[in-house]
Amino acid sequence: MTMTVRPEEPADRDASLEVERAAFGKTKESHIVVAVRDEAGSFALIAEEESRVVGHVQMSKAWIGDQEVLALGPIAVTPTRQSKGYGTALVAAALEEAAARNFAAVVLLGSPSYYGRRGFEPAGRYGLRNPFMGTTAGGFEIAEEDFQIAVLDAARVRSMSGLVRWHPAFG
Repeated sequence: MTMTVRPEEPADRDASLEVERAAFGKTKESHIVVAVRDEAGSFALIAEEESRVVGHVQMSKAWIGDQEVLALGPIAVTPTRQSKGYGTALVAAALEEAAARNFAAVVLLGSPSYYGRRGFEPAGRYGLRNPFMGTTAGGFEIAEEDFQIAVLDAARVRSMSGLVRWHPAFG
């Protein structure tokens, strides 16, 4: 089966939310998508197979000081298609689109072993701080190494410092 990654269209929205719910087994991620998807600067990509949405990545604005960057996430792949390259394709396409839109960086909270192989590195290397480090109210542990960055314009990123501000839907 052939997979295609393309921009999410309005007709894809319900299917994208269904992929998020199926992948995570809960609704928090789909609520984040709904909260950020129509914000200025946000965009989403889908992976489709035979005209069926099987993957989704949401991008939204975040800020480092007064500099806009993008936040990657939520990202989800239908459980039957996980570990088959769909997530990797979505991340690559999202980074390519972020660069085309002239963003200096993309930040996320996620597995260093997974995202490290996809162009991300610890954001702390750049003096950036994550406001979500520690244990969340739901008991989920976020380690500092989970806060990562994909640098798209090194000169601009070197001029950034401080605490990252995410869209309120994330917190």
